[in-house]
Amino acid sequence: MDEAFAHLEGNNLRNNKKTEIPPDGGWGYIVCIGVGFTFMLGFGSSNAFGILFNNFFLEQDGASGLPLVIGVYNGALSIAGFLSGIALKKYSFRQVGLVGAGLFVLGDILTIFVQRTYQLVFTFGVIRGAGFGVMIPVSFTAFNCYFTKKRTAMMSANQTMSSMASITFPILVTYLLSEYGFRWTLALVMAVDLHLIFAMIVMHPVEWHMIKTADCPEIGEDNVVGTKSTSRHESIQKSIIKVIYENVELDLLKDPRFVSTLIGLGFAFVSDVTYLAMEPMLLFSYGYSQMQVATCVMIGAIADLAARFCLAVFTYFYNVDSKKLFFAGTCVTMVLRVALVSSDNLNFVIAITAVSGLVRCSVQVLFPLVLVSAAPDRFPAALALHILFSGFLMLMADPLIGVIYETTGSYVNCFLAMSFCCLVCIVLWTVEYFVSRKHSS
Repeated sequence: MDEAFAHLEGNNLRNNKKTEIPPDGGWGYIVCIGVGFTFMLGFGSSNAFGILFNNFFLEQDGASGLPLVIGVYNGALSIAGFLSGIALKKYSFRQVGLVGAGLFVLGDILTIFVQRTYQLVFTFGVIRGAGFGVMIPVSFTAFNCYFTKKRTAMMSANQTMSSMASITFPILVTYLLSEYGFRWTLALVMAVDLHLIFAMIVMHPVEWHMIKTADCPEIGEDNVVGTKSTSRHESIQKSIIKVIYENVELDLLKDPRFVSTLIGLGFAFVSDVTYLAMEPMLLFSYGYSQMQVATCVMIGAIADLAARFCLAVFTYFYNVDSKKLFFAGTCVTMVLRVALVSSDNLNFVIAITAVSGLVRCSVQVLFPLVLVSAAPDRFPAALALHILFSGFLMLMADPLIGVIYETTGSYVNCFLAMSFCCLVCIVLWTVEYFVSRKHSS
């Protein structure tokens, strides 16, 4: 069976005869490991970005380029992720995934040789970010195809792998920098990231591992050829703009409640992602050693992991309003961003970082639930709009935060700008709450 069309053919066959079911295990466990490695290496190394490139930015006359790189990285990730979802309609998991892994590793290789910030923007921001963006939909889609009953347990395992990487990478990078220096550390990171190629190779089409049900007849191979022939003749001569237009349901933007949710989530994400990148730079400006900075980042990651576990247990027994909890977390986050720049006392900073890690869980874990509450029957379309909006917002907002640092020479104003992003979400949702309450009464 041709791999490029296996998932398309399998869908048609299952819809016609229901002869096969996903394995819910078997090769799915290998896929689960591949997904775990993808998120572990993608998110883990990004979490140590500020530590890894601190001296590089200092040599470039300050850290104003850091928000630019992070903004471009997340913008490229979001846009590539959206286009990857479209590509998966025509190509297999492995074909799309290997393109992403190739771009990710290529970005790593080129980053080893960068000398200027604009070069890092291209190698790390554009190429590496796009590579990771391509692999994310591949990983989620493949995972969901292989698992049904065990989906929650296996996703929890993947989340744990990702969180463990966020905990260990800052310490690991600090050790490598002290032992091997900047360029060799980048080379070692690239060598580790080569595992992503193997992670994408194991993303077989689920049709290769389907389990035949005992009470249904097999489907003949002439059916496969007929479907293949139809699929092969589908036109692929479409422009990128037309493809995006056909896959984005813009009529959702006619709903003010959805628009409020979309904008609020986008600004909250800008604050969260920029904070992760810039906190190490702030702590270095306080005069902390690399090990002290790595320890602070690690404590925040441990707190985030603990909060995810507690939230999972709590929500198993009790129902919560995801949007209200997200709103409360954003309010606390706004205060914490200001608190972090109010004192350089190590114990105080550790405490604030730990609380920030606990609260961050509300942003990262609950955003899909908040999004689905705004468009209950149209989540895929809502997610596509969220990805595009957040990506473009980060492309604009993060470089602006860099300009703020370059103009003022202080991280205080940068973190105040992050607080302002949280404030946008808070004000919008507060207005939405009172308006909807007034209309309902």
